[in-house]
Amino acid sequence: MMKFKKGILFYYLGVLVFFLVILLAVRYIVNNTRVFVGYEEGINPVEIQWNCDRRDSILRVVDPLYLHNQYYLINYENEAFIKSDSVLYNDLFNDTIPNKGSLMNVTPPYILWKSQKNDTIKLFKHNKTLKFTRRN
Repeated sequence: MMKFKKGILFYYLGVLVFFLVILLAVRYIVNNTRVFVGYEEGINPVEIQWNCDRRDSILRVVDPLYLHNQYYLINYENEAFIKSDSVLYNDLFNDTIPNKGSLMNVTPPYILWKSQKNDTIKLFKHNKTLKFTRRN
């Protein structure tokens, strides 16, 4: 009787370890197969209705495309263009945010797109189109 219980215990323990290994392997593969938007990739217009993941500062655009937090607003000669929309201006340049002018600070919803072989990401929100470029 004791051998039978030990056998069942080892069986269930083995099944538990097997599923745990599969779970960790799938999670590792999913986290390491992300494609980050760069110069070569293009983004068709997509409406973003979710925030960026604050744990690792990335934004899922369309699986498997993700954006790093390295995209910042270009320097506009006429800042009144941006200041006329107080909500958008506060999203980008509020005193409480650490990365002023970062694309990741804009609150959804907005439309995002990018042409292939181009460093500029365009964002459309509140009838304004803003351009963001990558800074290292």
